[in-house]
Amino acid sequence: MRLPVAIALFAAFAFTAAPLPAEENEDGFVSLFDGRTLDGWEGLPGSWEVRNGEIWCTGQAKEKNWLIWRKEQPANFILRLEFRWDKGNSGVQVRCDDLGDFQITGYQVEVAERDVMGLWHHSLLAKDHPKKEVRHLMTTAGQSAVISEDGKKTVEQKADPAEVKSHYREHEWNTLEIIADGDTLIQKINGVEFSRVTDRDAEMSRKRGFIALQDHGKGCTVAFRKFRLKALP
Repeated sequence: MRLPVAIALFAAFAFTAAPLPAEENEDGFVSLFDGRTLDGWEGLPGSWEVRNGEIWCTGQAKEKNWLIWRKEQPANFILRLEFRWDKGNSGVQVRCDDLGDFQITGYQVEVAERDVMGLWHHSLLAKDHPKKEVRHLMTTAGQSAVISEDGKKTVEQKADPAEVKSHYREHEWNTLEIIADGDTLIQKINGVEFSRVTDRDAEMSRKRGFIALQDHGKGCTVAFRKFRLKALP
């Protein structure tokens, strides 16, 4: 008996990640991190390690690199996790392409100081890329952006940036939720929507890809924990 493609993909995804501990059980979510090892993840040796149930960017790398979750390349989903920023610049990537040597390109949620939180951007675009100006800063805090099929962007300021950013706590644990559903990507921090982008660019939009964590290099230290993922239709 052949399963429909959508059902088969969902079934494959559901069995490649670990079930959640009882205290973190959420309907339809699976865990991406066992709290002890980097099983399922791949990164630059020495740049990432597990400490006390958390994934840490060690601050040892001199250049940008990414820790990549290798088990799936999900399309539509809800990703939930917690992060604590210490210093430097980091991020959470979704629907990304693997460039090799722990380098990836795709959608990134910034994880850094309060001033830059709320940013969506497209990582590792060449400086002379014709769409660099539009995609490097796709949205910032409080914004909703729509990128058309021809790559043009319209932006609506939905909320006051300072008020939105006030919900983020530097040097403390924060919750992050990323919703990727069709053309739209939404980021929520501590339950508050920080920004969203609807990307219909015929050339650049991504419908599925890797999940990854960024180490920007040069002393970046940040911790992540409690990764949970739920597939959407």
